[in-house]
Amino acid sequence: MGLKPATNPDVEAATIELSIDGKSVTAKSGVSLYDVISMTGKIIPAMCYHYTFDPFGSCGMCLVMQEGKKAPVRSCTAKAAAGMVIRTEGEDLFLARKKAVEKHLSVHPLDCPVCDADGHCELQDMAFQHGVTNLANAKQKFIPEDTRSPVLDFNMNRCIACAECINVCKDVLMIDALQFMKKGGFNQVVAKGDLALDCEFCGDCLAVCPVGAITNKFSKYLYKPWQMKKTTTTCNYCGDGCQLYLETKDEEVVRVTSPLSWKNKWGDRSETAKGHGGICVRGRFGFEYLDSKGRLTQPLVRQGSQLVQRPWLETMHQLVDRFVEIKDKYGADAIGGLVTARCTNEELYLFQKLMRTGFGTNQLDSSARYGHMNFVLASKHAVGLGRTPNDWEDLTKAKAIILIGSNITETNPLTAVRIKEAMRVYKAQVVTFDSALTNIAKLASHPFLIKPGTEGMVIDGLVKATIDQNLVDEEAVGKYPQAFEALKDAVANVSLERLAGQTGFPIDAFREIAAIFAESSRSIILCAEGIVRRTNGYQNVLKLMDLAWITGKLGRAGCGVNTVTEEPNEQGAVDMGAAPEFFPGQARFDDPGARDRFAKAWEASLPPVGSGAHLIEILRRCKSGQIKALYILGENPLATLPASMEVRAALERLELLVVQDPFLTDTGKLAHFVLPACTYAEKEGTFTNLEGRVLRVRQAMDPRGESLPDWYIMTALANAMGCRWEYQSANDIQAEIMKLLPGYYNLGQPRKVVPSPDPYLSNGYAAEVKARYQQAPLSGEHARPFCLLMGQLLVHSGKLSTQAPGLIKIAPNTGKLRMNIRDMEGLGLQDGTKVRLTSDRGSLQIGVQSDQSIAPGTCFFPEHFNEPPVKDLMPVSVDATTGVPSFKQIWVSVEQA
Repeated sequence: MGLKPATNPDVEAATIELSIDGKSVTAKSGVSLYDVISMTGKIIPAMCYHYTFDPFGSCGMCLVMQEGKKAPVRSCTAKAAAGMVIRTEGEDLFLARKKAVEKHLSVHPLDCPVCDADGHCELQDMAFQHGVTNLANAKQKFIPEDTRSPVLDFNMNRCIACAECINVCKDVLMIDALQFMKKGGFNQVVAKGDLALDCEFCGDCLAVCPVGAITNKFSKYLYKPWQMKKTTTTCNYCGDGCQLYLETKDEEVVRVTSPLSWKNKWGDRSETAKGHGGICVRGRFGFEYLDSKGRLTQPLVRQGSQLVQRPWLETMHQLVDRFVEIKDKYGADAIGGLVTARCTNEELYLFQKLMRTGFGTNQLDSSARYGHMNFVLASKHAVGLGRTPNDWEDLTKAKAIILIGSNITETNPLTAVRIKEAMRVYKAQVVTFDSALTNIAKLASHPFLIKPGTEGMVIDGLVKATIDQNLVDEEAVGKYPQAFEALKDAVANVSLERLAGQTGFPIDAFREIAAIFAESSRSIILCAEGIVRRTNGYQNVLKLMDLAWITGKLGRAGCGVNTVTEEPNEQGAVDMGAAPEFFPGQARFDDPGARDRFAKAWEASLPPVGSGAHLIEILRRCKSGQIKALYILGENPLATLPASMEVRAALERLELLVVQDPFLTDTGKLAHFVLPACTYAEKEGTFTNLEGRVLRVRQAMDPRGESLPDWYIMTALANAMGCRWEYQSANDIQAEIMKLLPGYYNLGQPRKVVPSPDPYLSNGYAAEVKARYQQAPLSGEHARPFCLLMGQLLVHSGKLSTQAPGLIKIAPNTGKLRMNIRDMEGLGLQDGTKVRLTSDRGSLQIGVQSDQSIAPGTCFFPEHFNEPPVKDLMPVSVDATTGVPSFKQIWVSVEQA
């Protein structure tokens, strides 16, 4: 993007005119001449060019003639200038390009029959297009294939030194893991230092390679491109909503690709603000769980201590009889339900409808309760929005970004790429607050390492510093003088000196960051697990809203307070009403108008107001015996929640536990009925990503064995319970949702939303604001010296990714505690040394390993793995307002075993 004419999205470059093939063309000064030619609709060959990164000019294919110059010009590296006269066609240019093709082919092996790129190779296409039939001086490189990477093989005999792999890695992803190295008389692409490739393994280098020089280990020699069926769908791993292609052959997923490839190299560079078309390591290499031998293929019914396979018809008859028996004996409040946000919108809609009309209960919840609901309910309360106000383009074009409590590269890799582009192209100032040395912090202009669990105090300090320095937006605060006075009173006793000591964040830095955020024209806050999945998450989101309000950033274009979602459809779960607080469309469950509307639409009576229960309360009611039957769709609370929640005891007390899942989970092993569900690759529907974009999920393969789509199973169950559902496909469910929520299906474009803080700031704000800025009394040193954190790894997503052998190959469960090397040396520990890890909840033995991203005084264990059961050392605190459980942080001692 080095030739981009302006780094400020609000400033346009000068408009110029030039002549291309005799036609006058208008363009922006300073952009790549190749881009200008492409914008006219004329495509000229270019094997080293891609509009997402800086032109390199190595292939010699994009030659044009410029008036006044004798030799052809490489149009990709030439900058458009006023008055240029350009010719793109002619016998001379054809022969010059042919010569370039011959040059590349002269050292290229003619192994097309065994090359994975055969039929999908730009060099092959160029040779055909330019009539290259004879290579008089061809010679082979005879370079050994580099197979050291766990996922990619490098065949440098085929490499044409175009540098596309190097450039996408360095310019777009800002990883910079590849380089050229002169070896054996040829320039070769190698991992930095000529070591085994160790990077984020996104595979974007593989995607843009125009030949077969980089190959996918998991699909090597398994296919020819024309043998595969390509299905466009939405990734099932995180909330970014990346588009990908599932490529199948004989009912097996062979590989996953994405819109980013050498074939999509022609485009407008401004489009990259909305995404470059790449995917991450999970999306590209985490597909093997789809046809795993561990998939459930038939219903399982408990007989004594065993789960045995039974036919669907027999299983459903028994299951319905048990539900009817429990409902008749104990009433509707004896039934509860939990659903995963990996389900489609249509399935989430049916789930809450089944629970409320089929079973008659509002005891239902989704995995959005694990954190996202803190943001949703706080944002809904403060500005009337139950989702983030900004999209990827806003994030990319921001001038100041505060990332607080977010290891975003690990959790949402493609949203992280938008932040990287904000830094690289638009020169954004990026501020990070985290208790780990995150990937994004290494790139940020203002990285700050803070003490674990002090994110809320950092926000206190930023609000205080903003007011003290009079950085407030007079128009924004002037509309609500009473609210602003209440906020000033609330922070009057906040001491920056005290906060600096508690957080490890310098006093001057509070003032500097407050000024950067307040004075920027486009300021965005992005909070994540360190806020929404921690204690006081709801209040801390409201504090961020305070900061945005007083600096004039609520409602201003390109500004706002945002979050990210871990699972692909957490936003959809909230929007579809899979929460006791909401009907579909986030209408309040206790709103009389909404109740009348949905009761009429569904032709059913609804559970009474006040009878609802969220995740934690559902488990409590299971343990107390109030809930007798629990329907769990895709969730696995036994593997997710710590032992202190006593989930096993709660589930074992149930008279009926039904688990519906593609795999036999820990929770499923306790069930009375296990129903085999499809994965996203075997059904139709939609996901709603973190921006609010509704994205298509398309069926790429037939269901495994006798597994069925979740919507189909729920429809059969509902009808057996006396409902009259006539859904024959996901489209029928969509049609019903469209009637109830007009405009929700937005064809892949984020619905523009406008924050409305007026009701919040005008009514009740003054009464509640003081409580959230009350300073806790100064505490002494923690009784235990290390803070244990659990969180995500880039390569994994929840427990689902652990079913993908490719991802386990890249990042297996080492079963070890990750620590800073300085802490390990201070304790006399080496990699692999066994230690006793002790919290107030218990202790266990575990090996240790050094990790340079772990801050001193902290230790880390990935939440994706339960062996050893580190999660069981965690206490659980439940937010009093939102019911969100927090269980990712505890102080521990580490002693050599």
